[in-house]
Amino acid sequence: MTHDPSNSAPSIPRFPHHNLDAYAIALEALCRADALAKHLPRGYGPLSDQLRRASQSAFLQLAEGVARSGADRAQRLRGARAEACEAAACVEALGRLGLASSAEVAELLLLLGRLGAMLTKLAR
Repeated sequence: MTHDPSNSAPSIPRFPHHNLDAYAIALEALCRADALAKHLPRGYGPLSDQLRRASQSAFLQLAEGVARSGADRAQRLRGARAEACEAAACVEALGRLGLASSAEVAELLLLLGRLGAMLTKLAR
């Protein structure tokens, strides 16, 4: 059997952020935050939007920061940490308002807390 290169899928390039555990955590937090935001009742659009924006920004700034160097890298990673903290505040608010289960809140806060700790170390 011969290999036909025309039928093989192109290889996906690896980027610097793919080598980080923080990237996987940020992606998981992004997915869970989005799922939580999708199920919020009417009238909570601003909180839903902010949760989505903050979790997306934490994820994207992590990827951007890792591709940079020096002070620019540290600044982007600190920004990603701040966004993770903002997402956590949104999640805490949803829990206190009774809009998310205690399990959902705990799981997402655990992820965001781990991400924040990882970003603190990466920003040094």
